[in-house]
Amino acid sequence: MYMDTSGDIPCPRRIGLPWYAREDYARVRAAMADPHNLAPVYDGWLMAALNNEAVAKQAGLQVVRAFIDPDRFPHWCAEKGLEADARARARFAQQAAEAVG
Repeated sequence: MYMDTSGDIPCPRRIGLPWYAREDYARVRAAMADPHNLAPVYDGWLMAALNNEAVAKQAGLQVVRAFIDPDRFPHWCAEKGLEADARARARFAQQAAEAVG
């Protein structure tokens, strides 16, 4: 937990989870430097992602789904000087979570 800006109200810690649209999943995997770290098919990834999201929420975390666009994500990585891999996906997701108001 952390405090709101006034310091009075405890707020749940916010985390970002990389998230993918079903129709983009094959292209996302193809755009990554580490496709072996992603489930081979969308349904396998989705099952694991929903489980991770539920575990995080049970732990009292606020979860933000950070959708990764296969066309834009490589450009975001290039701007940040990152390889399109698990570390970059996690950083992108956390940045998205921090941007939520």
